[in-house]
Amino acid sequence: MNLSKRWLHDYVNLDVSDQQFADDMTLSGSKVESFETEGADIKNVIVGKVVSLVKHPDSDHLWICQIDVGAKDNIQIVTGAQNLKVNDVVPVAMDDSFVSGGHHIKKGKLRGVESNGMLCSLGELGLTIHDFPYAIEDGIFVLGDDCDKTLGKDIHEAIGLDDVITEFEITSNRADCLSITGLAREAAATFDSKLVIPEPAVKKTHGDVNDFLSVEIKEPSLCYRYAGAVVENVRVKPSPRWMRERLRACGVRPINNIVDITNFVMLEYGQPMHAFDSRKVEKIRIKRFDKPFTFKTLDGVERNIDENTLMICNGNTPVAIAGIMGGLDSEIVDDTTTLTLESATFNAVSVRKSTVRL
Repeated sequence: MNLSKRWLHDYVNLDVSDQQFADDMTLSGSKVESFETEGADIKNVIVGKVVSLVKHPDSDHLWICQIDVGAKDNIQIVTGAQNLKVNDVVPVAMDDSFVSGGHHIKKGKLRGVESNGMLCSLGELGLTIHDFPYAIEDGIFVLGDDCDKTLGKDIHEAIGLDDVITEFEITSNRADCLSITGLAREAAATFDSKLVIPEPAVKKTHGDVNDFLSVEIKEPSLCYRYAGAVVENVRVKPSPRWMRERLRACGVRPINNIVDITNFVMLEYGQPMHAFDSRKVEKIRIKRFDKPFTFKTLDGVERNIDENTLMICNGNTPVAIAGIMGGLDSEIVDDTTTLTLESATFNAVSVRKSTVRL
């Protein structure tokens, strides 16, 4: 279980070093495997602004850039990136800097023109398009309005790449610690600090969920409870940066606001959730099938389903493997406007055995 220090501090405020936190949590029964700071291998990379762009005289694809880094004088950097324009704010690896993977950047010459550093892409910061969906994956990372654009600012602070991630080894008898709030309780007890966990509230606006959705549990020994909710007027778009940061720190790839919310709740409370496009789910039936068949899951893989595997169905049409993974045909897509949220309790042995089979 990966724990984000920034997320932990939403529930308990601790004034201890990262090493003391790891040592004391281990001694109190929550074993820490390791801890690390995001982007620790990135050094001397700061925020800069493109002041001018001039074509390299001896190249048809290189640009000579003047970059304002908040110092007295601009610096000159030669780049082959084609996605830049004047006034773009970008990460600048200065002379004698390091980017992701430990690559050392020093000043030099490109086709005879002096270059005093490098402009960075997402990959050179150890990030992907999932961390900043508006960026161009194979170009220079142009900072958006969700970043601190103060010129000369360390890039870690500017883009939120400075969380401390602590990895815990959670034993099978402490499933309560497979969540951020669970570890926050342990931390509050260990350091005798106040624990503050907001009470979640659901605000209903109109209508009765039973007019939109029905649930029938055909296998009560394998599904103890199945709760469903319907949300209308949804817009699928990227999550805010703070949520993307927390998911990334916990090892979960951000996808979009709907998928991210379900993963966020799973990590926060230890309760898995799933979101369906409501156009594909109206009559939920939790059941097993008499004959084997194949089912394509969200990762695009065809799975062989046998008679022992519990399925979530829309009527008799499978839409998810209970407690494991949703189906490709009912996933949230860009034009989804109404969604069905699932929160259920399945038989743990059944889920584990089906996971092994699949």
